[in-house]
Amino acid sequence: MRRDVSGIFNKFAGREVPMHEETKTMRIGCVIKKLTAVSLADPADPTLKEMSDEARKNGLQLRVLWPGKGYTDDYVRTRVNAHIEKGTDGKYRVSRKFDIG
Repeated sequence: MRRDVSGIFNKFAGREVPMHEETKTMRIGCVIKKLTAVSLADPADPTLKEMSDEARKNGLQLRVLWPGKGYTDDYVRTRVNAHIEKGTDGKYRVSRKFDIG
């Protein structure tokens, strides 16, 4: 049975996390595609630090995921995945999706 961590982390849902978007042009074979690379604007963002501290306090480690971010597919029972999603207003916010893995 998976541990439900939403009660611990839902207080962070909806908080804005500044992200940096950079459009890149890539050539894949003979096709040229424009892709948007997304990264944290501030790796020391206060919301992410607070989430990390909360995870540590509950015996967990925090992994933050956002659209386009690569990650390993391993399962770690002491790691919480927090998801950042882009809203219709173009701002990135912590979503209500928290899972162990």
